[in-house]
Amino acid sequence: MRNEPSNDPRDLLVKAAMRDAVTLGSILEGEFRSTYEGPDKSAYLAALRSWLGDFGVVIEEGEAGPVAAFADRRIAIRFGRSGG
Repeated sequence: MRNEPSNDPRDLLVKAAMRDAVTLGSILEGEFRSTYEGPDKSAYLAALRSWLGDFGVVIEEGEAGPVAAFADRRIAIRFGRSGG
């Protein structure tokens, strides 16, 4: 047995579905947990603004940190690992 990720199609499917379920669940709850772990959050947010701006999304500063705003939706952007 080697210490490397499985390339089995079923394993890839399960891994993607689990990761995406967490992402979609958090978005539905009004929060997105960023995968960026580096020190330059402002540069990360600038890149996000640039790419998401094409879709009409605005990254603004909310009361508790950055927020992605689109139409009538506001999704908080959080950094770091979730508590659960």
